[in-house]
Amino acid sequence: MVVVGVGLAFALRAFGTSTNPWAVALTYTLLVIGVSAWLGFFQGVIAAIACGILYSLFLPPTGFFNVWSLTDWITLGLFVITAVITSYIATRLRETSPDKNGKGLFNALPDYSGWIAFVAALAILSAIAVAAYRATQGLMESQTSVAHTLQVGAVLEKLQSEILNSQGLPRGYIIDRDPLELQSFYKSVDAIADNLLRVKNLTADNPRQQQRLDRIERLLQQRLTWQQESIRLKQTGHPDSNRQAAITTRLGELTNEIVPLVNAVDGEEKDLLDDRQKSSARLYRSMLTVLAVAFAAATALLLAHFGLLTLELRRRKQAERIARSSEEAARRLSARLLNLQDDEMRRLSRELHDSLGQYLTSLKINLSLLRKADFKGEAIIAECEKLLDISLAETRTISYLLHPPLLDEAGLASAARWYVDGFASRSGIQVTLNMSAHDQRLPQPVELALFRVLQESLTNIHRHSKSKTAEIELKRLQHEVVLTVRDYGIGMPTELIENFQLTGTGVGVGLAGMRERVHE
Repeated sequence: MVVVGVGLAFALRAFGTSTNPWAVALTYTLLVIGVSAWLGFFQGVIAAIACGILYSLFLPPTGFFNVWSLTDWITLGLFVITAVITSYIATRLRETSPDKNGKGLFNALPDYSGWIAFVAALAILSAIAVAAYRATQGLMESQTSVAHTLQVGAVLEKLQSEILNSQGLPRGYIIDRDPLELQSFYKSVDAIADNLLRVKNLTADNPRQQQRLDRIERLLQQRLTWQQESIRLKQTGHPDSNRQAAITTRLGELTNEIVPLVNAVDGEEKDLLDDRQKSSARLYRSMLTVLAVAFAAATALLLAHFGLLTLELRRRKQAERIARSSEEAARRLSARLLNLQDDEMRRLSRELHDSLGQYLTSLKINLSLLRKADFKGEAIIAECEKLLDISLAETRTISYLLHPPLLDEAGLASAARWYVDGFASRSGIQVTLNMSAHDQRLPQPVELALFRVLQESLTNIHRHSKSKTAEIELKRLQHEVVLTVRDYGIGMPTELIENFQLTGTGVGVGLAGMRERVHE
């Protein structure tokens, strides 16, 4: 990419296109778009930085980047921002473009994209802050220079006016010898000296102006000397006409030397004022450009931040969707396993009742017939009959526990009473059963789930609770059924219950199975 960029730069310079920075910027922007579309956003950002460095080497008019030029910094910043934005757009287009397998060529930004965005935003904002500071400082200095030049011009105007007013002797004093006119003349001389001193102080940083002002000061001093001699001749009462004429001629010559020098000083100050006003206007435009760049950068950063937030939200939603799908799949699998377990228990119950139970019954009948036929082993036969009775009872109990026929035939109420009575007689735990009377039966899956929950609850009480009593209450409301099983045993730790309520883990298979049946 760098080789291609350098080649493009030299090609543009060879064809004379480098005199137009926008042509270089457009070329490198297209290069950045190509890199982003082919490799990705992160590579596009690197390409933008590299192309920015290459672009800076070919900025007109010198062909090299000027680190002290605000315009070069602004141009480079605009290029980098534009390149990054176009890179992001190209990447998004690339992300939505399917490949031959129907998958997106770009799935997501790298995990460190947040840090990249933060560093890029910090760098851009820092560059904008530096540029804004420099532009503001330059504008203030330029405005100060303009005000200073205007002040010099105003003092020069006063100096020119006083020089022209005092170029000859006061007419009133020459004609009428009015002392007020003479006082006015000396005030003008003092004003010239003051204004000249102010101009020299204001232009102390300009050696050329100082040389002119020193020359003007010497000429003014010579002119004042000739004027004082003319006044002295007038005051003696014996004026020398030839001498006065020579003095007047000399005063005119000095004035003709002074005026061009003053005009030269004024002209240079006007040129300087024009340059400083142009510089101030240029800095003002640069300030506006910096503000525009800051606005564009802020907008770009907001868009990038919005894009990252959108991407993160999309990732999180996708992860949540996957988690929900996995949880739902696990729940469906658990429900399927429970259904298969119920079906298998029903089948085993039916097989025990239909096959093994019938065989045992037939065997008992045969043994009874043998005992009636005066068989000598009557005691053995009686023992066999007793064992058969026990086997039949156990088979019937196991069959009912696997799947009680009363649940299908008479409903949950009858099956629950039968199971509670049998559980109390086998375990010795006193169980109280309260069930609300209702004519209509519940749906078969609901009755089966409630019976299995009741069965597992009593089993847990017998195994873990060490309680001597238990209470069972089944209430049918308008749109729901509430089954409450309460014992008075050792209980469960609070942390274990809270963990089970939050995560569904940390307990045995019994509680988890009951929960899955309820969810089902």
